[in-house]
Amino acid sequence: MMNNYSIARVGIAGATGYAGRELLRLLSRHPHAGVAAALDSTAGVEAMAAVTPDLVFLATPAEVSRAWVTALRLFTNPPRIVDLSPAFRFESEAAYGWPERNAAAIRKAMLVANPGCYATATNLVLGPLLAAGAIEPTDIICDAKSGASGAGRALRQDLQFCELDGNCKPYNIYSHRHAPEIARHAGLDGETFAFTPHLLPVPRGILATHYVRCRTTDLGAVYAEAYAGKPFIRVRGGDIPELHDVLFTNYCDIGWKLRADGKQAVIVGCLDNLVKGAAGQAIQNANLMMGWPEGAGLV
Repeated sequence: MMNNYSIARVGIAGATGYAGRELLRLLSRHPHAGVAAALDSTAGVEAMAAVTPDLVFLATPAEVSRAWVTALRLFTNPPRIVDLSPAFRFESEAAYGWPERNAAAIRKAMLVANPGCYATATNLVLGPLLAAGAIEPTDIICDAKSGASGAGRALRQDLQFCELDGNCKPYNIYSHRHAPEIARHAGLDGETFAFTPHLLPVPRGILATHYVRCRTTDLGAVYAEAYAGKPFIRVRGGDIPELHDVLFTNYCDIGWKLRADGKQAVIVGCLDNLVKGAAGQAIQNANLMMGWPEGAGLV
């Protein structure tokens, strides 16, 4: 932990991808961090070792992240690591990087597994309600829509302009990798959870709509208690958020509408998949790890 606010040497592996580029953008204004190495995902660990980093972000595929973590741990002075891949999200050796719930573990961790973008939106919406027993944990439906950057930079026919423009399509129904991540960390019943992601013809952003059965009508009180002092959650009540409210920010906005009988609610969570859903949350986690102000470089 570097709580004297000295300038830390930061390395990024995978700096040419969308999340890596977003890390570079955000870190360029960070008051306590300087990028000493920005490497693509094929670079060797020797280039990182040469700059003796204090902190490393891995914006790499899962198998690459695993190899990097093994190598980084062998450094004479091993750096703290924030991994943006899914490699360690279910592993006990890493702290799960949900700063609104897991800050104490993140502060002590040498390795943090940054949550997935969809998982971040849904965890933030459902986590407090499930923990408080405010909603039923079964038969929850999430209809989530993401901008195309969520699929990465790889050349794919389904991500070409003519395929995306004017279109919206679901994919990976009942098989998206974030569904078990959500079930594990939010604490819902994975067997009855229906998660359907959709691809939007926009560059960035996630809007996730959740359908839940309520045990209480005072959802606002639950959110107010859970997110008191949490700088990047904006609880909006009946003011339903939309993509333009959160783009290029580290905020997650939450709004909802109760059915007239109070037994069901539709809850919308909205964030930027490249910021709060990836690079911004990674920096938020790194700030906690390094003893810096949680919002450093993000506000």
